[in-house]
Amino acid sequence: MRKNILPALLIVSSLFFFLAAGSGRQDRPDGGRFVAKSKIGRLLADELTAEDSTRKTRPVWISFTDKGRAGVRSLEMALSRIEKELDPRCFWRRSKVLETGHLVDAADLPLSSAYIESIEPLVERIRAKSRWLNAVSAEVRPSAVRQIARLPFVRGVELVRSFSRSEPLSPPQAALRLDLADPMVGFYGPSFTQVNQIDVWPLHRLGYTARGVIVCMMDSGFRTSHEVFRQARLIAQHDFVNDDGDVSQDFSDPNDYSDSHGTGTWSLLGGYEPGELVGPAYGADFILAKTETENFEQPIEEDYWVAGIEWAESLGAEVVSSSLGYIDWYTFPDMDGQTAVTTRAANRAASLGVVVVNAAGNERNNSWGHIIAPADGFDVIACGAVDALGQISSFSSPGPTYDGRIKPEVCALGVNNWLAGNREDRSDTYRDGSGTSFSTPLIAGVAALLLEIHRDWTPAQVRQALLSTASLSQNPNNDYGWGIVDAALAADIGWTSVGLDDYSIDDDSSGESAGDSDGRAEAGETIEIAVRLKNKGRSGVSGLRGILSLPNPEIAIISPEVSFPPIPAGETGSGEASFVVKIPWGFLSRPLSFWLRVENAQGLVLSDYVTVFVSR
Repeated sequence: MRKNILPALLIVSSLFFFLAAGSGRQDRPDGGRFVAKSKIGRLLADELTAEDSTRKTRPVWISFTDKGRAGVRSLEMALSRIEKELDPRCFWRRSKVLETGHLVDAADLPLSSAYIESIEPLVERIRAKSRWLNAVSAEVRPSAVRQIARLPFVRGVELVRSFSRSEPLSPPQAALRLDLADPMVGFYGPSFTQVNQIDVWPLHRLGYTARGVIVCMMDSGFRTSHEVFRQARLIAQHDFVNDDGDVSQDFSDPNDYSDSHGTGTWSLLGGYEPGELVGPAYGADFILAKTETENFEQPIEEDYWVAGIEWAESLGAEVVSSSLGYIDWYTFPDMDGQTAVTTRAANRAASLGVVVVNAAGNERNNSWGHIIAPADGFDVIACGAVDALGQISSFSSPGPTYDGRIKPEVCALGVNNWLAGNREDRSDTYRDGSGTSFSTPLIAGVAALLLEIHRDWTPAQVRQALLSTASLSQNPNNDYGWGIVDAALAADIGWTSVGLDDYSIDDDSSGESAGDSDGRAEAGETIEIAVRLKNKGRSGVSGLRGILSLPNPEIAIISPEVSFPPIPAGETGSGEASFVVKIPWGFLSRPLSFWLRVENAQGLVLSDYVTVFVSR
């Protein structure tokens, strides 16, 4: 297993010097005005006017030159202490990609308290702090920007970017007919289409639900009281917009709809209400980060997203599902995988072992027309949206990135998805919704399933499994990426990809009773049920045995257990075995649904119904 070894002392030399806050050193005789101007980002500088001291505040990033620590020994001690204090789940996850003793680096050091104390009198309030970026975001009046930039420990001052999200309208579309009488379809209810398209149900049948995997949902607020979350294991939650522990809607604010979008995305990934909605990863442990509000008068700002992903990583999150993106004040050349603030934070999280799954965006037909940050990240799994027929949606943002990489990575249903609603104060409403926001949690849920099955997998391995088994894996493009996800194939267990290909009836082979060889099961006949399995996996399968059962004492299963021959891999790989069943005279005409189990030495491989119609 490849590991990235990051030396603990990979620290720029500026960290070796403590720059005292409030230093009176001037870089130029003009009081540092030239230096201050050079530290101010272009977009922010364009907004500043020479005498405008009354203008409203703006959120800005204030980045520092260093962490305010002097001496190699001090740094070594600080890093050693931080590694020892890592949350156990964070320690374990980082250990999959980093060597013990090198699990932390300078980016994990806390910000200098002296620097923060020095800027506090110059800002209206501090919004968020980022160890990874060595920066704080703050509300600042234009008149204070140059004062802040002149401080010797300030590296730069730049605007906090934002994004005003628009959820696409769900287009009219002929609904796929669902046979709710089928036990499997009935279990998922109206959500069957979205989980069936990505082949989740075989993993659920094997008992996989992402149990023990920590998933962080980063979105607007969440209605935790909704019935689909009754079984959800919630281990942490935080509202980064209001800096409190309540991620729900503020009902006192008539403009606040902040638990609508987040409730929907969480339900798609981890909801569980059989017969109504079942998400891929309903057994996971959840962290909820409210990093935006749905007050449509306010933009969605990137600093809360950065704070949220740092927090989630520190708690041991293994998968982050984010249906947010940021493009305002960015240009397409910034979508290069390393420029946007959220992209840099997402790349950092991935380097620490977090699978980051993000919406590609709904910008195909507007003036932007590209993916959004942080979906452009090198290690971010960007998600496109298809309809129920597998066609790319009219809004799903296309690639490539500015530097030419294919995006999105993969796709899932993002048109007319079925999700939890938030009508008034009820906890049992549902709605449909469209957007890459809603394809993303489905794919993140599959990633969580893979991590339950393969606890040692790194983000790179999860990404490779998803891409190499998706529908266009051999011919990716900038609309679909590598195609629609296939959870069962991506799991790569080998035998989980064995499926029931077909079965047929032979009513004149055993000779134990009369048969008329018409190929129909009839009362008084002894029949053979020939079952053919197909191996869609990438390696051959052997040692399979089939077990047929039926809770009906009238029916005698003469050979309830059979062995299948070795089945080679690939499209032509199949193997057949037959069960012998005796149907008594006088048996009333009706369908018989036998329960078929296929096992190998490790346990269950496949279970499904084999339905035989008996006529008189």
